[in-house]
Amino acid sequence: MATEPVSCMLNDDAIRYLLAHADDDESSTSDYWNEHKQWFGVREDGTVDGYSVLGNVNEKQSPLHDLAHRALQFPLKKLARQYRSLDACERLGRRVAKRRGHLFTYDTLRHVFTLALIREYRPALTESGNVLVIGDGFGIMASLLLANSPDTRVFLVNLTKSLSLDMIYIKRAFPDVDAALVRDDAEMRAALDNPEIRVVAVQADNAALLQNAPLHLAVNVVSMQEMDPPVVAAYFDVLRKNPAATTAFYCCNRRYKVSNFEEYPWREGDDVLEDGICEWSQHYYTARPPFLHKRAYGDKVVLHRFAELEKDHA
Repeated sequence: MATEPVSCMLNDDAIRYLLAHADDDESSTSDYWNEHKQWFGVREDGTVDGYSVLGNVNEKQSPLHDLAHRALQFPLKKLARQYRSLDACERLGRRVAKRRGHLFTYDTLRHVFTLALIREYRPALTESGNVLVIGDGFGIMASLLLANSPDTRVFLVNLTKSLSLDMIYIKRAFPDVDAALVRDDAEMRAALDNPEIRVVAVQADNAALLQNAPLHLAVNVVSMQEMDPPVVAAYFDVLRKNPAATTAFYCCNRRYKVSNFEEYPWREGDDVLEDGICEWSQHYYTARPPFLHKRAYGDKVVLHRFAELEKDHA
């Protein structure tokens, strides 16, 4: 007896499912996030009620607000001037912000710097293949990657409430791109076999499913710092064990918050391409003098590393 082919939950159906389960208990949630996720709610149009620590997607799209952000961002761009594709990445980021319906804010600029860094060392990884974004905020990094190349497939993994926001904002920018929610091995196989699906979303408690996908590049920007160490270790396992021949990982996080960057399961066998203090994340701007501010060092210093990881192939 023939079995019916497995299909994935797509687009608006996937978003509605995630919103319906946004406040469910999740085993991969740290105490930090158990507290903070109670502070905000998400509507189907992407409106956030309450206070969210996910970042800033300011929708005040007036020429005056845009000019103010441009002026305040100018000194920060000097911190990433060594990356040859910075100007191209910024133009891309501004187009994406406009399509998503928000200003080109500090958070978007920081992701633009990340894309420029990756393109400096491994441009092919942003032109095709599978990219995993771990803990994206409002789907900003995923949106940049999708806009950067039509041949890139993006995998998203996040806590359910945050994942719903990722999906909502990605669909704003790319209404014609199919985005699937994957909840088991059969759905993962179905998504991988369907070339029309360019976004594959996975709830954090199901992150082990990603081990079945060939992941050529992974990106995490200031969210691993809020995960418990065993959860961080599980993501490294996925990156080292997935079937891609090589997996590069860009990781940018505070030295210590919930977990410790320097105690992540890095290895001597990792091929490190860039490593050290992430200067553009050490600085930020506000509307109040002196406008440009610098974060404290010590445990609050923001570190980043881009490395090709040593793989654990069977």
